[in-house]
Amino acid sequence: MAVAYSGGLDSSVLAALAKRETDVRCYTACTPGSHDARNAPAHAEADGFALDILELTYADVKRLAALAVSVLGSNDPVRVGYTIPLLSVIHASREGTILVGNLADELFAGYAKYESVHDPTHLMRIDLEKALSEINSLVDYANCEHKHIAAPFASKGVFEAAASIPLSRMIGPQGRKLILRDVAREIGLAAYDRPKKAAQYSSGVAKAIERMAKREGLNSRAWVESLDARRTS
Repeated sequence: MAVAYSGGLDSSVLAALAKRETDVRCYTACTPGSHDARNAPAHAEADGFALDILELTYADVKRLAALAVSVLGSNDPVRVGYTIPLLSVIHASREGTILVGNLADELFAGYAKYESVHDPTHLMRIDLEKALSEINSLVDYANCEHKHIAAPFASKGVFEAAASIPLSRMIGPQGRKLILRDVAREIGLAAYDRPKKAAQYSSGVAKAIERMAKREGLNSRAWVESLDARRTS
């Protein structure tokens, strides 16, 4: 079984739990010199995971950005950016099933913006609906590539468990996604206290898009929109 892996909390928990049941190989898609390129190998070694690094060139990022626009039906550079590493894993993994950590942030209060509002429940619900739409689109695309995306955080059981957990167990002075950090600590993962870093930044994809856009005299949003325009013309 493959795991789309960044070395962060969500993917580490998934990899550790899956490893109890089957052979697991982690895949990290990132640009050279990025946060993930520097840190994922050490994180995987610390937690005992086999890891393949998928090196993304600027040409890869551009190709996958255009594909992400098509798969998601969106030219939002943030959504496109964090989808690119997963698309790379779908293409490169030798395994037929790929575990992904999508929806963990929306279910367990992982985003920093949730700390700036008195009650983030409504905002989490809005984000969750968007995330469900995204994972459904990715599942459909993976099926076309003869792969299966498994998103455990999107399962009915996890939804029900999340709904029963008080918000104070998810977010507070000690940080965010506290309940998942407790799980990681309980199963002996070094990832339990790793800070969250959004995939588009940790993978180096956002910086690659920004640099390619700058070469064309555009900002990141306009550059991604130009890919969409070329696709539909």
